[in-house]
Amino acid sequence: MALFDLINFAKNQLDNNTMRDISILHDLLKKQCPNLHAKRLSSLMIATQSLLDGQQLSLTELGRNISGSVAPKHNIKRIDRLLGNSNLHNERLDIYRWHAKLLCGANPMPVVLVDWSDVREQLRHLTLRASVSVQGRSVTLYERVFSFAEYNSPVSHNPFLRELASILPSGCCPLIVTDAGYRNPWFREVEKHGWFWLGRVRGDVGFKRDGQALWQSNKSFYPSANSRAKYLGCGQLGRKSPLHAHLHLYKAKAKHRKDNRSSKAGRNHTAQQSYRAGSKEPWLLATNLPENDKLNSKQLVSLYARRMQIEETFRDIKSPQYGMGLRHSNSRCTKRFDILLLIAMLAEWLLRLLGLIAQKQNWERAFQANTIRNRRVLSIIRLGREVRKRAKDYKMNSAQITWAIGQYIIWVHKEGRPIL
Repeated sequence: MALFDLINFAKNQLDNNTMRDISILHDLLKKQCPNLHAKRLSSLMIATQSLLDGQQLSLTELGRNISGSVAPKHNIKRIDRLLGNSNLHNERLDIYRWHAKLLCGANPMPVVLVDWSDVREQLRHLTLRASVSVQGRSVTLYERVFSFAEYNSPVSHNPFLRELASILPSGCCPLIVTDAGYRNPWFREVEKHGWFWLGRVRGDVGFKRDGQALWQSNKSFYPSANSRAKYLGCGQLGRKSPLHAHLHLYKAKAKHRKDNRSSKAGRNHTAQQSYRAGSKEPWLLATNLPENDKLNSKQLVSLYARRMQIEETFRDIKSPQYGMGLRHSNSRCTKRFDILLLIAMLAEWLLRLLGLIAQKQNWERAFQANTIRNRRVLSIIRLGREVRKRAKDYKMNSAQITWAIGQYIIWVHKEGRPIL
């Protein structure tokens, strides 16, 4: 689908009357997800509005922040039934499919970042998220929560990739970017879907160039690394289960960062040593993308550097200070967390639209704590949140939100693809 047609398709779903943000989202999902039951859609919109009003992503807080004359006790029970609804858990793929169409409908090769993150550290629930790389923060494409027993294994990776493939538009061939925690079984599964992959090689991994019989350790390439990215050739990666890959080597200039964390924040934690060692190692990048003039080593390094964008979106969801406070949720079922994350995705989508409108109207200066004018200080999501809290002073109509949807699609498609 062409980008212009995709924008008109989204605009045609709205009328010209003044509408609230939740009403617009409700109408879009009603038309785009006909399999979603009307009662469940209504409850989902109420939960999304509660999250936007209260910024607390937990069962009880979502119930308490529902406005109206109904007692909080019954609202909490309503959210409880919503999170535990097995039909909604199956229908959520339709919502992700609608969102994926907006993100990738006119982008034949989106850059998709994939990573794990703790949802609840004490309960050891983790979310595996795929998000489209854009400027600043990535945009969630799909995510699913798994237990710690399924962490970083084919038990979680394979069904996740199958579900991701089911929501992507036809003809979409993403570039999956992952960090050093993903190995050959993951890359091989990505290739089965006909996709491209890009990852970092760490540890002690063998590599044999095509046409040669000698295996080399990945660490043998490190001494020749410098700030100029270079192509090392193609061959077999990994001795036990070889995978054909192209290698690229790069080492960034030292940033001279100082570890100023307090002792209470875990300055002497053993993980700090691992982070310190990892930051000093060169980047040995492996990919199934062939080396050519359109996508060279320098551009691949730039694409891999985007992987940290997904960490910002994790903070937006989990942090009680800067985000939606998922860290305070006491839910224990992974499927309930799936619905909570779906609610968060819908809320973030609306906040991005409001933030784009505020940016166009030059309202962001009123929310800064400084006088910086050469760049945006607040993120689009934070700006949308601040404007929504002061809706009486910053009025928006459906025509502006219609414009924001089109602008959102253009922005994601422009920023979410490799620069060839």
